[in-house]
Amino acid sequence: MAQQPNNKKQASKDANRPVATTTKRTAPTKAKRRSTSSLLTWGAIALVVVVVAVLVIVKITGGSSSNANGGGGSTPAPASIVSAVTKIPASVYDTVGIDSPSVAVTKPTEIKDQTALTLADPAGGTKPGVVYIGAEYCPYCAAQRWAVVASLSRFGSFGDLQVTDSSSTDVFPNTPSLSFHKATFSSPYLVFQGVEQYSNVPDPGKGYKKLQDLTKAQVALITKYDTAKYLPGASPGSIPFLDMGNRFLVAGSSFSPSILSGLSRSEIASGLSDPTNPATQAIIATSNYLSASICATTNQQPSSVCGSKGVTAAAKAMGL
Repeated sequence: MAQQPNNKKQASKDANRPVATTTKRTAPTKAKRRSTSSLLTWGAIALVVVVVAVLVIVKITGGSSSNANGGGGSTPAPASIVSAVTKIPASVYDTVGIDSPSVAVTKPTEIKDQTALTLADPAGGTKPGVVYIGAEYCPYCAAQRWAVVASLSRFGSFGDLQVTDSSSTDVFPNTPSLSFHKATFSSPYLVFQGVEQYSNVPDPGKGYKKLQDLTKAQVALITKYDTAKYLPGASPGSIPFLDMGNRFLVAGSSFSPSILSGLSRSEIASGLSDPTNPATQAIIATSNYLSASICATTNQQPSSVCGSKGVTAAAKAMGL
């Protein structure tokens, strides 16, 4: 499981000059050709110098071609990607259920006897709360976000989703994903807070560039629940961290990012309509578990989601 970056240590856890002479006996046409050839040679050299200079500048400013988003940070998600992830056919959820033959999927951890997590909604009331805390450099966050976005889209709608890649120098380098930085979410059933604390852009001596600060309430959540007391085997402060109503917790990715290795963002997204796709099976099985957890906090609403075959299979497997 990826950790919050340590300010002192962060990486795992991104001409030749031609000379031409002529004589008075040289025919004007030949002299002209030599002059043209010389100019072409100098032009080619100049072009090479310019290209090298541009590449050096791009490298210095963090513009590595290893990231599909042009060198780090996040950019607005293409409409095709958003549509593919947020409008997955119900038949895919029901066909996959909780089966993921190629890679194991871990169920959320249920905790009991806790004060329910509720968050203020725009209308001034409160609704069940879901809080995600992660970072763009984190490969486990990159994998988990696919399932988180898919799950929450069954309860509401996103705006301004971004795309990003995990760090090129961490394990599972350049895992393509979405980002909650700048994103909004609206729902009649719950309130979602998605925090990306750090970018995937290196900040020399400090790890990665800071994106968002946690609120005091979010710090309290991760300090209390993102620990071995509530998540056996978890290291304090592990990311991604997901709290669903103070009743279900996830620390780390529910499935290994290895299942996404070698796939482009478009391939992952387009594959979500195919229930036989191994990456899709991992994402959808995880989503059904997350959806069942959220349904337990929303009084099983909406019924079209919470009563679906895939979600009820997940709920049964979780003992709900």
